Amino acid sequence: MKRMVRTTLTALALTCGSLLATTAPASAGQLACKAPWTDGTTFGIACSGGPYIAVAQCKNGRWVQGASASNYSKSYAYCSTVGSKYKAGTGYALYL
Repeated sequence: MKRMVRTTLTALALTCGSLLATTAPASAGQLACKAPWTDGTTFGIACSGGPYIAVAQCKNGRWVQGASASNYSKSYAYCSTVGSKYKAGTGYALYL
């Protein structure tokens, strides 16, 4: 239970305290991401600049994050690591 609370609070802190990427086209001073990818279990994203990580919520309520990436390299968040599938619409790129 403590681990789940700690994981949830960490994800919330990262979400509130960081720049979130969108899939909107880039303009001067903005960062851009390509359309995200999913196979139903994994969420992946590639963005300009960086470093960034993929972050996603799984259907069991847990949050997962991918490895650091930059310059349109893909970062993948694997819900399989927590025995679940990706919860559609929850994935995003978190710039570090």
